[in-house]
Parts: sequence; C-alpha cells; structure tokens
Amino acid sequence: MHLKLKTGLLGLFLSTAIFAQEDSNAFFSKKHEIKIDAIELIAVANIEITYEYLISKYSGAGVSVSIDGGESSDDILKWAITPFYRQYFFNRQEKRAQGLFAEGHLNLGSFEDNYYEYTYDPDTDFIINERYVEQNNTAFGAGFAVGYKWASNNGFVIEPSIGVGRNLFGNTKDDDNFSSVDIYFRGGIQVGYRF
Repeated sequence: MHLKLKTGLLGLFLSTAIFAQEDSNAFFSKKHEIKIDAIELIAVANIEITYEYLISKYSGAGVSVSIDGGESSDDILKWAITPFYRQYFFNRQEKRAQGLFAEGHLNLGSFEDNYYEYTYDPDTDFIINERYVEQNNTAFGAGFAVGYKWASNNGFVIEPSIGVGRNLFGNTKDDDNFSSVDIYFRGGIQVGYRF
C-alpha cells in the first residue's frame, strides 16, 4: 500500500516537473515580440510599433516605426524608422531576453522644424522684421537607450526605456540657431506580446 502511494506521488512529481520544464522550454523558444508605445500613443497621439527578434538569452534586434497621429501641433515628428540592437544584462531566469538592457540604434525620420527668422537694423541692432518658418526635412541619426523588460509566462511584455540620439545628416542647424531636430528623444513604455 505504501509502495503504491510512494510510486503514485513520485509519478505525480515527475509529470509535474516534466510539464513545468516543457512550459519553460516553450517560453524560452519564443523569439518574436510585437509592441506598441503606450505613453507616446496617449501623450502625443503618435503611433510607434516595434518588432524585436530575440537572438539569444542576452541579445535582441529589431525595428521601430513611428507615425505622427496628427493630433498635436507641437509634434515635430512626421515619421521615423529606427533599427536597433540590444544587449540584456543580469538575466538570471531561464527566459530569453529580459531584464536590464542597453540599446544602440540608428534613426531615419522626417521632421518639421519650426522657428522664427529675424532681420536686424544694422544701425540700431533692433529687430525690424520677423518671419515664422516651417521647414520639413529628413534626417539620419544614431543614439543610445537603456531600459528594463519584464516578460510573463503567458507572453505579455512590458518595457520602460529612455534614451537620446543625435541627427548626423539632414538637420537644419546653422551657425546662429540650434535646431530642435538635432537632438531627439527615444523612450516610453512599450507593451506587447511575445510569441
């Protein structure tokens, strides 16, 4: 009787352990993520969708696409395509690509640069004319970001991050003015699904 009970408990334990291992392996084998930036969507009505391929437990690569939602006149971003590479650190769990990460990225985007242009009187140095300029241009840049990713066993992902970049080509900076599109911000809180 005791032998049957022990054998039954051992069988139950082994089947539970095998099921848990299969579940863990199933999660570990998920290599794709689709995410949307909730903060950008709510705060400025822009849409940013990100795809990330999880290369290994410690790295991932992907691309983000941002589109101006047209709701805010203060928004200077029209569209942007941002390929990136991430390195994950301190991942002690048997899950692929989660925890603290550092990201290097490139950025190709179209921006609206709005500024005032002034004409000065050469004798008095007073402004005699001002003109509001709206200029659209395409810029290419590079930057860096840091963040943290949590991934649940059912595939839900949440990922806050913050970073900056600098446009290297195509900006509208001149000797007298600092263009607002020279430096750009990257970050937010992305939510999505791993599959």
